[in-house]
Amino acid sequence: MRELGFEGTYQDRLGSEAISWQIVPSSRYGRMRWYEIRTTVRGVPIWGMDFDGLSPDDLDAARAASLPVDASEVVTDCVLSAALPMVVEVAGARREGTVCFTLDLRPGPDHPPARPRNLKLAATIDGITYEVVDDWFEDGMLRLEAELPAGVRLVACITCLYSDYSPAGHGLMGMSCHRDAKSQYLAVRSKFDYFRVPVTEEVPETYLCPEYERRVPGTGYRG
Repeated sequence: MRELGFEGTYQDRLGSEAISWQIVPSSRYGRMRWYEIRTTVRGVPIWGMDFDGLSPDDLDAARAASLPVDASEVVTDCVLSAALPMVVEVAGARREGTVCFTLDLRPGPDHPPARPRNLKLAATIDGITYEVVDDWFEDGMLRLEAELPAGVRLVACITCLYSDYSPAGHGLMGMSCHRDAKSQYLAVRSKFDYFRVPVTEEVPETYLCPEYERRVPGTGYRG
């Protein structure tokens, strides 16, 4: 996976600031073919494998900067946003675009743990903004595409023929790419079949590589 860079914001009770995000390949904890998310807030570097699991590199520095960090040393009680790079297809022609997300990590009755509905996704096409609210990128991205007008499609891993989600579960963002085992993946008919398919790498739903092919309904484990 190539490195991604994009702009966004961080907001908590002390205010809001513009930040720069990075998603980069990672091998932390011995995990291969993975990625990690990085940014800096109030001068404190933070990172994680998902947007709802970011931790400061230096806990003392985070406390000195009054970053809200929970008992697991994860940044919480804040709102994160970003404009994720994204390719869309309009009337058969691809164009560069963005999917903007807002993730509300503030505790409260509006976001119960079972169904937090704290992720907002939006895409603007020809001056019109289409928006959905969901619990994670998987369903949210598919619902967002369904909101788009006829002839407009998302061209990314979420709609790719060779991507899928593990039956063991997944986080807020991220899915598995199987482009190096295409035939084996396309032959999957069960959970058992899927667990045997090699994973090329883990990727964000909005990512795109040159081997993209539009997904055919009923393919692989997720159908």
